[in-house]
Amino acid sequence: MNEVIIEQLAETFKQDFDLVQDNFGGLEKVVKEKMQLLGQGLLQRLVNSKPNGYKGSSIACKCGGSMKFIQHRNKDIHTLFGWIKVPRAYYHCSDCGKSVFPYDVASGLGSEQLSPGLAKACSLVAIDDSFEQTSRKLDELFGQKVSDTTIERVVQQVGSIALQQQNQKLEDFSSSRQFPESEVTPQRLYVAADGTTVHEMDGWHECKIGTIYWEDERKRRKSCYVGRFDNSKVFGWHLWLSACRCGLRQANEIVFLGDGAGWIRSEHHRHFGRATFIIDWFHASEHIWDCGKILFGEGTKATEKWVKKRQELLWDGWTKKLLDDLKEQRKKYRGAKREAMETLIRYVSSNEEQMRYDVFRAKGYDIGSGAVEGACKHVVGKRLKQSGMIWSRTGSSATLALRIAWLNDKWEQLWKTKPLAA
Repeated sequence: MNEVIIEQLAETFKQDFDLVQDNFGGLEKVVKEKMQLLGQGLLQRLVNSKPNGYKGSSIACKCGGSMKFIQHRNKDIHTLFGWIKVPRAYYHCSDCGKSVFPYDVASGLGSEQLSPGLAKACSLVAIDDSFEQTSRKLDELFGQKVSDTTIERVVQQVGSIALQQQNQKLEDFSSSRQFPESEVTPQRLYVAADGTTVHEMDGWHECKIGTIYWEDERKRRKSCYVGRFDNSKVFGWHLWLSACRCGLRQANEIVFLGDGAGWIRSEHHRHFGRATFIIDWFHASEHIWDCGKILFGEGTKATEKWVKKRQELLWDGWTKKLLDDLKEQRKKYRGAKREAMETLIRYVSSNEEQMRYDVFRAKGYDIGSGAVEGACKHVVGKRLKQSGMIWSRTGSSATLALRIAWLNDKWEQLWKTKPLAA
């Protein structure tokens, strides 16, 4: 059967194919164009043959009255194959004046003129690129011209649904107090939290990022991301819920990584009390560097030598020896240099228990927050902090939620909910 169809197609388009027979790329392009035309025609034929929401001469209305079937009305829909017209059953209630197209919700069309397939393609490209670049790439990939403003509306629509689904999970837990079901059972679970800023219309605002990661039975690293423009308490609940789905309550060991910021400490205490809290090595080292630069100047050999010696003490777990050294040196400084020393002393003193790097390394724990540092760049920065970007809160939140759905392998699950029609 397939051979017969292919033979017929080859004969039908023979003249077009012969024009580019010695150019494989050209031949490929022509075949693609013909397949799009065939797909467009087939899709149009199929929707014309369906009832498309017709449920009889009348259906019940929410007002208690009856909606009468009026007629099938066409809607122009832009698909992966091009534009088609979809005839949909139209019902109207004379009592309350409301009208519905049942097919639009059932089929996942929604109010936009994009088909679910083309909207999905738009969204997939737009979680990495600007809306303008997405428009250009869709034209190149599919031969379909979709404006950047249409793409932006679709991303906000679908991303807002993804965000609503996240919020609903927290609301469901708040009302039922039923723990989320674990999807994996890791031996050791890492939870890391940090923050990065995004330029919005009224200034720069913090986006809090969480990375939950573990090794599967084949020693492959698996990750789950949480990203929210929320206060720390709300973010902490979302981080905890995601961690529960990643095996928080089943894991033998839990390691919590952060920079020691007050809000991170609070969320560790609130949700991850049994976890070993580690001040990540990068931030601890950064504090030593900050002090060294004030003492000896940025980029100097003296600074590098001073920092390296203190890093070695910290690396080997000699926090008390490091504090004694800093307190002794503090005596010879005044002004800004003395304040820098006192700041470093306070930082080390308040985080001694979380800086036992010799013990942590002996247990095989990660001591760096590379995973969450990378997430700030990979999850947020790559999309929301491109040159010249200034976001609305709706746009930044929706785009981030959509990007995280892809990164967390929840993409198909999201589109099965028919977000265009939600």
